[in-house]
Amino acid sequence: MKQEYRQAFTEVYEIFKLMPQELLDMIPKKFIKMIEEERDIQYITNIKEPLEEQKLKDETIIILGLIYRDFLCLPEERKKLQEKDAKELGEVKKAIEEEIKQKYNSDNLFNNKEKVETKIINEDKEKSLVVVKEEKWYKKIFNVIKSLFKKKE
Repeated sequence: MKQEYRQAFTEVYEIFKLMPQELLDMIPKKFIKMIEEERDIQYITNIKEPLEEQKLKDETIIILGLIYRDFLCLPEERKKLQEKDAKELGEVKKAIEEEIKQKYNSDNLFNNKEKVETKIINEDKEKSLVVVKEEKWYKKIFNVIKSLFKKKE
């Protein structure tokens, strides 16, 4: 588990110590035990009330929000918060999908292909081919024999 989350669990555990027993009873014991077991024991925090004035990690704030939404708030408020989260998640998902569509748009892919082909064609024009004539094997033998007779004369 990442160190940031372990430190956030430590901060949450310290906040649990400050909570009234009535609120702590609303949180499942397994969840509290998991927080206690996964926390970073070497990480030292100095959390005291009021919590609004404390500099908490972003991860800690997120975990506290989830605890509130899932365990502490009334069912009506929980439903509203879940709907709000789903709506925000949907907006984020749509934004990501739109970005992917623009990045991998088939029209843009073909436009890029034309540019690449043009570049390759232009590079080919700069280079010229050199034609190398190779004699056939029987002509080579004939020329060797011919050269032998020319030397004797």
